[in-house]
Amino acid sequence: MKNLARKGNILIVVAIAALITIGAALYFKANPNTSTSPKEQYSESPRPKETINNNFKSYTSQALKISFKYPSDWFIDDRYQMVLLANYQTNLNRDDRPKDNQIEILINNFSNCFPTLEEDLIDPACGQGKVKNKIISKDVKQTSGGHFLKYTLDSYDENQRIQYFFQKGEKILDIEKQPDPSQFEKEFDEIVNSIRFL
Repeated sequence: MKNLARKGNILIVVAIAALITIGAALYFKANPNTSTSPKEQYSESPRPKETINNNFKSYTSQALKISFKYPSDWFIDDRYQMVLLANYQTNLNRDDRPKDNQIEILINNFSNCFPTLEEDLIDPACGQGKVKNKIISKDVKQTSGGHFLKYTLDSYDENQRIQYFFQKGEKILDIEKQPDPSQFEKEFDEIVNSIRFL
């Protein structure tokens, strides 16, 4: 009789455990975004607003006070007052070099020493260096969010160098692209054309 009672108690415990397991499985199936493990996030600021439109996402960087669109299958890392965009999985803490079929775009606030951007480009050492750059050409493209600037420099430490900036009034973004040129020029143009200052 005691064995029957003990077996009955064991069956009740097993049945309760089975119900809890089935209930938990159904809950997590109905709520796939629920996770018990922490997710790695790179943004220091609150989770930025992202919306998907066709093949592009809209992104807002609170640190840089800008918004822009980027391809929805690309990766983004927004911290240290910089935004890194790449079409492969990387982040600002890694010293990756993009391969032929990859691209990295780094956007940050331009820090200047002189009153004009051109003075800073000519004398990148803030007046401390003896050798200066020479501006070979300047291309300006008007977008709805500001001006996209492309400078070709005869550099003291290289043969020629191209630098990109985005400007609206006093606000200037420094934009780097690797490699340059790349097979993703169309995507680069889409990103630049979508930049807006908040």
